[in-house]
Amino acid sequence: MKFALASFLFLLAIPSSAGMKAGGYLKDFWQYSTSALDGRAYNLNTARARLALDADKSVFKAHADLDAQIAAGSFFRTTEFRVFGYAPPKPWLDMEHTVSTGTTNGFGIGAYRAYVGLEDERAVLRAGRQRIAWGSGKLWNPTDVLNPYDPTNVERDERRGVDALYARAGVGDLGQAELAWAPNDTWIDHALLARGRMNREGWDFSLMGGKIPGSTASFVVGGDLAGALFDGTAHAEAARFDPVNDTPYWKAGLGYDYNFASDTKWSWLKDSAFVFEVYHAGNGRVDPLRYDYAALRAGREPGVAKDYFGATFSKDLHTLLKLECATIVNADDGSTLAYPSLAWNALNDFWLTAAWRRFGGDKLGEYGRQPNQTVLTAQYWF
Repeated sequence: MKFALASFLFLLAIPSSAGMKAGGYLKDFWQYSTSALDGRAYNLNTARARLALDADKSVFKAHADLDAQIAAGSFFRTTEFRVFGYAPPKPWLDMEHTVSTGTTNGFGIGAYRAYVGLEDERAVLRAGRQRIAWGSGKLWNPTDVLNPYDPTNVERDERRGVDALYARAGVGDLGQAELAWAPNDTWIDHALLARGRMNREGWDFSLMGGKIPGSTASFVVGGDLAGALFDGTAHAEAARFDPVNDTPYWKAGLGYDYNFASDTKWSWLKDSAFVFEVYHAGNGRVDPLRYDYAALRAGREPGVAKDYFGATFSKDLHTLLKLECATIVNADDGSTLAYPSLAWNALNDFWLTAAWRRFGGDKLGEYGRQPNQTVLTAQYWF
């Protein structure tokens, strides 16, 4: 049933001759690190071709991001690969296929996005694999229970999607009503959520709630807000989770982002941007020995502890050179991740990036247990 539904959506999302647009990218990124389990050095090279297809005819819209990817390197001989494997969290629909595998490589194809629907100025209806981005946070989103973002991801620009039916309609001049249903094999694992948004005096507000995976009656209620404050933007969100078979808990986040103009009096901050956020997860653990790494690897949670602090900094050093750095701190065990990168627009639509993932802290900590990593990327957009 799932395979048939995935095939149907996949075929519908391939554009017809009317209103067809095509784009995408070619990307190759190389990672070098050592095993956290046995200390052996390894490398991993991933080459991906993504074809983005769009079709529209009247109110009908279709979109597909189709990936062909090959990964190769000594990583496939590591203890990590034998214990945890290589594939990211698997979505509900069967839209991925492993074509071939070897002792040090694997080749697969799949759909990063694939949805069809109806859309006009006032309403949207979509079915398929899509990104449903709820919440106002930049690093953590307590109200985003459908496809939570992991701020420590190697590919920070990649965002998980969810296989769902999604509807949005305008309410008044600036309001919106949204509904999302993410089915699964059993009702226990279904998610059915609603959200309402409004704008008042320059501030965006939203309220959301509904059933979440976990049991037949697990639910969540929450909301978020964002608005201008001291020439920057403040944002906050919170959600209360009642999993029925466990103790209810809260998740909350608070942040602020600021962009420095090109005429700022602090010349070294010209054309730069900051984001600061704090995040609390009531279902996290304070004791590192009780961390739930299984939920982290499965994509159900963006972290394992209760309290985090995060910040990002980006600056245009030149029209063709950009510096970025993301920092995440686990406030409970003191472990840290610093992720500086330097991107060079070497040719038109062609970028080269060098990054370093520096982990610090006690070896029992969430980040201290992980070895440092070098990442080199080449990406061409077409």
